[in-house]
Amino acid sequence: MRSRYSAFAKNQMQYLKDTTDPQTLQEIDEEANQEWAERAKFLKLEILKTEEKGTKGTVEFKAFYSVDDEEYIHHEVSTFRKQSGEWFFKSGKVKEAKA
Repeated sequence: MRSRYSAFAKNQMQYLKDTTDPQTLQEIDEEANQEWAERAKFLKLEILKTEEKGTKGTVEFKAFYSVDDEEYIHHEVSTFRKQSGEWFFKSGKVKEAKA
């Protein structure tokens, strides 16, 4: 997760593509990710929870960033799949902020 956050911060879209599960790659909007990464200033990553069960893993995190001097928090639970010793991003579910 940390390496993917760093890739967003450095606008390294090829790394993000390379670390996405090939089974779900077509679901990723690469153009939207690139546009967002170009506009955002990444402030910090907070890992809240991790879980690993065999070849499946989850990471709950908060990514802190700003766009046009306004700060945001992206709270997500991401799922990963391990293949040949490598972890691949499978999907993410955004957690809504509680009122």
